[in-house]
Amino acid sequence: MSTDTPASGTAVPGTEERTALDGVREAAADLVAPVADAAHDAVETAHDAVEAVAETAHQVAEVTVAAAEVAETHAAVSTGARLGFFLDGLLHAAMGWAGLQIVWLGRSGSTADESGALTSIATSLGGRAVLWVGFVGFAVVTVWNLARAVTGRHCRTRLKRLEHAADGIAYATVAWAAAAFAIGAGQTSRDSTVGITRSLLALPGGVLLVIGTGLAVAGVGVFSVWSGLSRDFLVDLARRPGRVLVLVGIVGFVARGVAFGIVGLLFVIAAWTHDVSASTGIDGALRFLQDAPAGRYALAVVSAGLVAFGVYLMTRARHLRR
Repeated sequence: MSTDTPASGTAVPGTEERTALDGVREAAADLVAPVADAAHDAVETAHDAVEAVAETAHQVAEVTVAAAEVAETHAAVSTGARLGFFLDGLLHAAMGWAGLQIVWLGRSGSTADESGALTSIATSLGGRAVLWVGFVGFAVVTVWNLARAVTGRHCRTRLKRLEHAADGIAYATVAWAAAAFAIGAGQTSRDSTVGITRSLLALPGGVLLVIGTGLAVAGVGVFSVWSGLSRDFLVDLARRPGRVLVLVGIVGFVARGVAFGIVGLLFVIAAWTHDVSASTGIDGALRFLQDAPAGRYALAVVSAGLVAFGVYLMTRARHLRR
């Protein structure tokens, strides 16, 4: 009996079948090989691109930090920052004074916010020149705060760096407002805030955007209260002032925090009711206090606190920590 006979039920491919299978395998390999090579080349290209981007980002970061260190410690920047803080102190004192006028007279000669103070300056003798000086000072304070946020100089926590970044953005808006009033194109904080709220609500998901904005502003207020109560603001001074000025700083930061908290609340109310007129900035926040139970007294306390915050800023201008 021949040994080449296959077992029952088992098919042994013949020479032709094996040749066909080998041909299929070779054809498949020929098709896959270019694809595999292309995929390998793409991975290598992507890897090289990622490394190049990472290296560029690292170099940009190094240059940014070096520039921030120079900007932060430069004598001209320090001098400009002192000027900016002093002028901002005057603006906050004017805001608080306008709030006190609402308490005493039921009205104020100007809106109780930066725009009201800037309007008063613009309409005074030589006011436009003062506004341009203010623009320079606020712009330098913007650079100073952003530089400190980048370098972390004298910042004990990341939260402190975030505070400097937020302050940099805030001073940029004040600088812009000063320039706008200097050329006669300024608008009140109320109109500006209403316009921002309207624009955000018109976007997809606008309600959430406005609520998020309100929560962010309220968060700044909470941090301001914490900074006052914890005396964290003293780290920004070259030396510790007397007890009276420390108390002034505490009152000022807490009052500023309350005002920002109400501004944030008004954003949320505007989003919830779809009423853009509900979001009215610091002036609206102070008038909101006026209409609250015992609001006259609350408004008086917060307004006096804003004056105190202005005094602190002027103290900071004198004792700025470099």
